[in-house]
Amino acid sequence: MGDEREERERLLAGLRLLDTPGHLLRRNHQRSYEIFSALVGDEITRQQMALLIVLYQNPGAAQSRLVALTGFDKATIAEMIGRMMSRGWVLRSRDVHDGRAWTMHITPAGKELLLDHIPLVAAAQDEIVAPLPEDMRPVFLRCLRLLLGLGPVGQDPA
Repeated sequence: MGDEREERERLLAGLRLLDTPGHLLRRNHQRSYEIFSALVGDEITRQQMALLIVLYQNPGAAQSRLVALTGFDKATIAEMIGRMMSRGWVLRSRDVHDGRAWTMHITPAGKELLLDHIPLVAAAQDEIVAPLPEDMRPVFLRCLRLLLGLGPVGQDPA
């Protein structure tokens, strides 16, 4: 028991928090939130913006497809869709091929919101990676995708 405790104390003594991936990812997540909020504002969240982008690019997508493309779980998608429907940004209708399933569409109001904010979103994405040298940005994106088990940049999940 003493050896195990000593090993744990050595591990703790040698741990450099500012060199741990989990801590650095959390801090960068906070930084990306602050940048998005400062540039885009608080009318729409990052998650809502992601969902609108996916709906714009995939009209009529089923909930399962939205889960695959956004990485949000099914319950979160359902909750977000409900809130976004109440704001008039998203429309939900029964799938014509499967009456049990729902398809989602961006509304004209949702599209206008998206078009109004997309330059700000692009600026926020640029600001997030601004500290990186330009030649490292593609490598950084590839590494982030690898951590999530995704394929190459530009390839969507099946």
